[in-house]
Amino acid sequence: MAKNKLLYSTPAAGVALRTGSSRVLTQQDHHHHHHHHNHDGHHHHDPGIDVREYAMLRLFATNRGMSATSVYVSLLSTQNGQTSYRLARVELAPGQTYTGTYAVPGDYVNIRAYAERVARRCNRGTDTIDVQLYGRK
Repeated sequence: MAKNKLLYSTPAAGVALRTGSSRVLTQQDHHHHHHHHNHDGHHHHDPGIDVREYAMLRLFATNRGMSATSVYVSLLSTQNGQTSYRLARVELAPGQTYTGTYAVPGDYVNIRAYAERVARRCNRGTDTIDVQLYGRK
């Protein structure tokens, strides 16, 4: 039997996004103090999740019911260090859950989440999401 392997998961508390903001969930935040400058001056770039040994990917995404707005979750394929294309872009209203299965497209994938803006500008909300990515050989 092909076993599903968990390749990425948001923490148990979920990931909170301010409305109107976006974040690549699968990349470490590069603003923290580890600047590995290689001596050629290149920043050490995190390519994402290595999916080369998998045939299929399964994406689970939930926008929690208490979220202020919809969240768009994108699955991005990266090959040779270039983001080649977007495999999926899913809109999740508060309380909605999505599951999708994809053939592995390239060497790496990243997951980006965008929290929709709130129409009333004074209302600065937060959206909380849960995302898991599984690989199957």
